[in-house]
Amino acid sequence: MKKKNKQETETKVIKTKQQPKNLTTEEAAIFQRIQAEDNEWETIPEDETLDYSLAEDPFKLPPEAIKLRDQKKLAFRWVTRKPERVDEIRSLDVPRRWWIVNATNVPELANKVDPMLGGVVKLDQILVFKPYWMYEAENKMKQDMITARDKEGDLASKHKMPVDESGSQFLSGKEYKIGTGDEVLLHEADTGDGVAFEPGDDSLGNIVEE
Repeated sequence: MKKKNKQETETKVIKTKQQPKNLTTEEAAIFQRIQAEDNEWETIPEDETLDYSLAEDPFKLPPEAIKLRDQKKLAFRWVTRKPERVDEIRSLDVPRRWWIVNATNVPELANKVDPMLGGVVKLDQILVFKPYWMYEAENKMKQDMITARDKEGDLASKHKMPVDESGSQFLSGKEYKIGTGDEVLLHEADTGDGVAFEPGDDSLGNIVEE
């Protein structure tokens, strides 16, 4: 017969310990939870603790929205779910304007609509959309603006400013600089919107934010 070691004996004693009579309601609740614990953790392998969902983009578009985007019917993005922010993007002129997704204007996403708010929400964000042709027109407008600003020239040579020791050039018309690796570094206030901007994170829609 296998002899129980001291640890196993002590564990059994703790498990069968009677609840003291002088505990408060809160202490009694904690006591009961302690007694209910077991050694389940010993049988859980490390693989079961890996949550691969953590690698997912929290603001990834719903599959239905991705399909509409890929078909070049609608463009989508997440914006901060605050009345002032929603009013801001809805009051822009076409083609910069966005509309709030609901079950009527985008029926393909009806199953993703929050029953209380009537829109597609995630965390502190709400999903908005616009016709894809507007998205393309807006990108062209932004590209034209950037091209025009680049043509205005280097501020350092224009105004005889000292050259930045980092090798960066400050260009007129926009508060950004071109470094030695030609990487555009924007200096714009963070809107607080979700990081996902669809379609495509490499689109010009990410360069000039409304």
